[in-house]
Amino acid sequence: MRARRRGAPSGSRSRVVPARSRVTVRRGTAAPRMATLAAALRQSRDALGTLQSELDALLAALRNPKAGVDASAAERLRAAARAAGVAFSELTR
Repeated sequence: MRARRRGAPSGSRSRVVPARSRVTVRRGTAAPRMATLAAALRQSRDALGTLQSELDALLAALRNPKAGVDASAAERLRAAARAAGVAFSELTR
């Protein structure tokens, strides 16, 4: 039967982390990135709100047979969808 090997005590093992590792938080560059991310999130939220209101208005017009659909509704919906797409693309940059 083999003898059991005893390892070093866990307190004596310490791992040195390099000064510039991938997990090191660089506080100097994070603040501008967070500000632009917050602005992009606000822009996408506003764009989605506009898109939702355009879709709600169009759906309400389609459900009411007596009310006619506004001729510019399709263009407003197209513009709102385009704005939402741009806002989402800003989040990935």
